[in-house]
Amino acid sequence: MPRKATKEAEPQPAAAAQEEPAPAPAAPAAAMTEAEVEELPKAIVRRLVKDKLAHVAGGGEGAEVIVNKDAMAAFAESARIFIHYLSATANDMCKESKRQTINADDVLKALDEMEFSEFLEPLRTSLQEFRNKNADRRSEASKKQKEKRRKLNEESLPQKENDPADDAEENDD
Repeated sequence: MPRKATKEAEPQPAAAAQEEPAPAPAAPAAAMTEAEVEELPKAIVRRLVKDKLAHVAGGGEGAEVIVNKDAMAAFAESARIFIHYLSATANDMCKESKRQTINADDVLKALDEMEFSEFLEPLRTSLQEFRNKNADRRSEASKKQKEKRRKLNEESLPQKENDPADDAEENDD
């Protein structure tokens, strides 16, 4: 059955011309803006800033340093921008070498090109410590895996000493 058109359903040309387009539906509250997605974790930034400032202030790890909320936001944004700049420069180093994967050497070269060469030696030392630590972890994990396989192989082999069928065969002789 065809529906009858009502007066309410008919567009009114004069009213339509005066109305502005309807706004787009609001994004869900859980959706984050691009800036929020790229934001560094505030707790980590706070911990890094406070630890470093306490160390510089001479109080060591236990010294309390008060940092304004705006200053903390400035530290976080500065760190984010630095990371973007460093990664873009390291990517350029990678492209010059006709590769697609950025490696640690690209980051080191990028730091040097950005004139942050004072960070190179501490970073190399830290990187070597990281590699050594991971090598130790890998070797421990490999040992554990081999031990696990050995135990599984031992359990899966038949044990002749406790097998009652073997005992019966021996008694028949």
